[in-house]
Amino acid sequence: MIDTHCHLLKLDAKNVIENMQKDGLDKLITISTTLEDSEKNIELAKTCENVFVAVGIYPEYAENITDNDLNKLEALCKNKKVVAIGEIGLDYHTEGFNKQAQKDLFSKQLKLAGKLNLPYCVHCRNAASDVYEILKEQKQALGVNGLMHCYSEGSSFVDKFVELGMYISFSGNITFKNSDRSFLKRIPLNKLLVETDAPYLSPEPLRGRPNEPKNTKYVLLKIADELGLSVQELESITTENAKRFYNIKD
Repeated sequence: MIDTHCHLLKLDAKNVIENMQKDGLDKLITISTTLEDSEKNIELAKTCENVFVAVGIYPEYAENITDNDLNKLEALCKNKKVVAIGEIGLDYHTEGFNKQAQKDLFSKQLKLAGKLNLPYCVHCRNAASDVYEILKEQKQALGVNGLMHCYSEGSSFVDKFVELGMYISFSGNITFKNSDRSFLKRIPLNKLLVETDAPYLSPEPLRGRPNEPKNTKYVLLKIADELGLSVQELESITTENAKRFYNIKD
């Protein structure tokens, strides 16, 4: 079982890493939102061969990012523990956001992913149309795989992102009682991933508590039930998908 998206820096990382095997976790991808996060995640990942890193700058910080910051990000990408650029994307949820600054930063980080031949993890909140248009515009030139992390746009955009060849990942949000799961069967099995986004979005029946990577199993359980697969079948499928997406060897 691989948690393809968690924030180890916001967790008791030592405890999570020490208990990975007991918790049924083969590997973890710890995700960054700032340059500082990226640097700290790399150092953390050096302590465990089964922890890998996505480095990137979150859309919230777009207005303050300089070309020098992007050069620093590029340098960090060359560390052997780095397997992706992320999380990057657009977030129009919070008032006062600068839409153009976010779009510019998103595009620049996508181009960096293409330049370095690294997959990328996309954050999308209340911005599906713009995310889709930017990905559609750049996808062919990028030549690398992309992932819609913590997918929450329901059926309205899933076909569009699948047509672009995007991987689709779900966290605890897909287990919520009011979540739309009707479109799950329209996602190719070889494009499906699972995650926790820990410490956020604890799945049912743990909603309201801080999330942990070991809770990936609840995401697997819900999706397997919807797809008519055994948990073991889906775990095998999503584990191989994660290794392929992040280019991780056994």
